[in-house]
Amino acid sequence: MNNDELTYKDSDGSLVVIMQAVHKLLRSYRQLESDSTEAAGVLIGERRGRHIVICDMSEPGKGDIRNRFGVNRKGLHHQAKVDLVFERSDGAQQYLGEWHTHPENLPSPSSIDENSWRLNLANHKPMILLIVGREGLWIAKQNGNVISPLTMME
Repeated sequence: MNNDELTYKDSDGSLVVIMQAVHKLLRSYRQLESDSTEAAGVLIGERRGRHIVICDMSEPGKGDIRNRFGVNRKGLHHQAKVDLVFERSDGAQQYLGEWHTHPENLPSPSSIDENSWRLNLANHKPMILLIVGREGLWIAKQNGNVISPLTMME
C-alpha cells in the first residue's frame, strides 16, 4: 500500500475512490504492534452517479470499545462528524459505510463482521465496507444483504 488515492471497481464497472488523505489516515491505524487494538469509524464522501468517492472518515475516540481482536464503535463523535461534513458540504457528502482494522497482513471479514453489516447496514443504496490490515485493505460494496468484494484498479 502506498499513500496515493486508491481506485476500486465492482463487477458492473462502478468505481470506488479513496482519496489520498483518507488512505493515509486509514494506514495510521494499522495494528503493527503486538498490543495494538482494533480501530473503527465511518466512511464519508460523495455518490457521483453510480460511483463513490470517499473524501473523509471518522476516527476512533471517546466511547469506543477497543481490544486486540474486536472493536465496538460506540462514540457519539462518529455521527457528529457525519452531521458536520454533511452540513459543511450542503449535503453533497454523506455517510457511505464502515471501516475497521484487523491484526492480519491481508485482512478478510470474520463471520461476526458479515453478520453485523447485514444486520446494521440495511440501506437502499450501496454501502462501502473496508478492513485495514497491516499490509493491505479489504474493501467491498454491500447492496441489500449481498456483500461483493471490489477489485483494485492498477
